[in-house]
Amino acid sequence: MKLRTITGSVYVAVLVAFYLLKIYVSDLFFDALIYAMAMIGTFEITRAYGEKLTKAEKICVFAFAGICVPLVSLGKIFGFALQAAAISLGLFVLATLSLLVLKQEETTIENAGVTFLSGIYPNFLLAVLVFTNHIEPSPVMAEVAFNSDLAVLLIFVISAVSDTFAYLFGKFLRGKFPKKMAESISPNKTVIGGIGGIVGGVVGAVVVYFIYNATVGSFSQMGVWLLVYILIGGLASVANEFGDLVESSIKRKVGIKDMGKLMPGHGGILDRIDGTLFTASAVYLVFMLVKIFTL
Repeated sequence: MKLRTITGSVYVAVLVAFYLLKIYVSDLFFDALIYAMAMIGTFEITRAYGEKLTKAEKICVFAFAGICVPLVSLGKIFGFALQAAAISLGLFVLATLSLLVLKQEETTIENAGVTFLSGIYPNFLLAVLVFTNHIEPSPVMAEVAFNSDLAVLLIFVISAVSDTFAYLFGKFLRGKFPKKMAESISPNKTVIGGIGGIVGGVVGAVVVYFIYNATVGSFSQMGVWLLVYILIGGLASVANEFGDLVESSIKRKVGIKDMGKLMPGHGGILDRIDGTLFTASAVYLVFMLVKIFTL
């Protein structure tokens, strides 16, 4: 437990440091952290699949990991982020399909499917986090500091608080509400724990609303914006729990307990950010909808 606490504290310290660099220096610092997550996560996922991936397929996956996040990051700066994401994904798909021809004796349809999954998870999902890191708010959003700084803060706060509440609800209420959420995937997860995760996500979002707006934002139209925060908290916490189940399913199918050993007591980087990957997509979606309706 002590080692787990120390490792978790180091992880939080790194996040806080890069978040402050994002705010006070440049968004690119947080992009750099995302890129590190992408490369480490790619190493973990390809190692987890082992012989399910050929050497050529691993090269394709690492090549995609090497270009996807940087291209999207540069694209956000110069105005071609969507094109960059499409190009990097298109090249990855083309390269993977080419192996069915160029390496036909060792490449199977199953191999190709695993290769695609290894690229999308985590790299393309982390590219969404890059998009979130560079959100350009509408004038209405800017008035209440509803911007990329807030979006990134919400992602990591909601993920952490949702996980904590899910654990607490599951631990103390499991006896009264023992129904499992997805027993074949994660036997220890209960429905009541899932409900706790959603409650935690909403609580986390509401706390962020009051602290963040008291510090740098505004309480203008409080009822409307508080409702938006609650929506983000609920949706993001569901996404967080889904992401956790996705990784649990992958680990169960390949027969491993943890994706890596980078974070003793926690596992690998993917074990730490599995829910965060999907939380980022949920938060980005809500921010884009808000932007559309406030233009």
